[in-house]
Amino acid sequence: MGRDRWALGGVLAVVVALIVGGVSAVVGDHAGATTLWIILGTGAAGVCLAARASVLAVAVAAFLAGLELRDPAPWGTWAVAGGLLFLFALRRPRFDAVVAGLAVAGTALFAAYVPWWGTSGGAFGLVALAAAMVGVGQWVQAQRRYEIAEVGRRRQEAERRRQEVARHVAEERLRIARELHDSVAHHLAVVSVHTNVARANLARSPQTAALALGEVQAATQSVMEELGVILGVLRTPGSEPVPAPPADAAVIDDLLLSFRGIGLTVGTDGLEHLTALAPLALTAARRLLQEALTNAQRYGDGAAEVVVDAPLNGYVTLSVRNAWTPREKASAGSGLGLVGMAERVHLLGGTFHAGPDADGFLVTAQLPATAPRTPKETSV
Repeated sequence: MGRDRWALGGVLAVVVALIVGGVSAVVGDHAGATTLWIILGTGAAGVCLAARASVLAVAVAAFLAGLELRDPAPWGTWAVAGGLLFLFALRRPRFDAVVAGLAVAGTALFAAYVPWWGTSGGAFGLVALAAAMVGVGQWVQAQRRYEIAEVGRRRQEAERRRQEVARHVAEERLRIARELHDSVAHHLAVVSVHTNVARANLARSPQTAALALGEVQAATQSVMEELGVILGVLRTPGSEPVPAPPADAAVIDDLLLSFRGIGLTVGTDGLEHLTALAPLALTAARRLLQEALTNAQRYGDGAAEVVVDAPLNGYVTLSVRNAWTPREKASAGSGLGLVGMAERVHLLGGTFHAGPDADGFLVTAQLPATAPRTPKETSV
């Protein structure tokens, strides 16, 4: 029974009734009565059986009910049969408990109305006691089932919330990783190119070197500003997403100009169709261009072609193609840039593909022209 307070209470009630009966068997009006000693002995055995919810405990309870009607003896022993029935109903299914109650009640009625049994009344009291004990035992069981179900529901809810928080944290980490990769990779490429230009021209053309160092300073400042925004969000309590830099036609033009400034020849066709994109999709298009052109500058032959198709079926297709030569694994990139681009597009409900084709390396993304203003709550 462990720490089952109800079961302990039932056992205590039976034990108290047996003690009262034992005292009566020694000093009461029914001292020495054979029936009383049978009741006490059978009741003591019934407690052990009822503690294990044995069917034999029901037989003991029914037997005691019959004996009580034949010879009521001390007033306290009637509680023994009820206590045994309660202990049984407390730990058995409803059907078993009801059958046990009917068995005890039927025995009491049978004993009350058999002419040769010689009863002295009280059968309906025992019937009511049996019904009450079965009802209380099953009510306690129902309360326990409810409590267990409630605890399970709360645990599931807590686990669901924990998983939800973990998912949001993972999504935010991915978002921050994309922002860091996209911004830092481009600006560091600018820094690398202009640093090489400055080094090559320090002696023969200080003016050219100074201009290159100015570009390095500007690129470094841009990196610091974007990192400052991201770090500010990380230090601020709350779950606000990392703000993406605003994107419009002028920002796209500046982006293309920055690549041309580091020696990448960028051809364009259909850039005006980007205006059909919603703000969030336009920001994603800017990041896609930034990463794809950075890869073209690092791995291509110095030229890239950007093509934006007119909206079709609610989608704008953005393609970036450049010459591409397979690299050794050691010199290849981490691949996180392509992963980040795919994640951006999929969060908006678009499609993404990147890989070599007959004319070089092609990055293609279909962005919804009516993209939501906030990303879909979708794990990637």
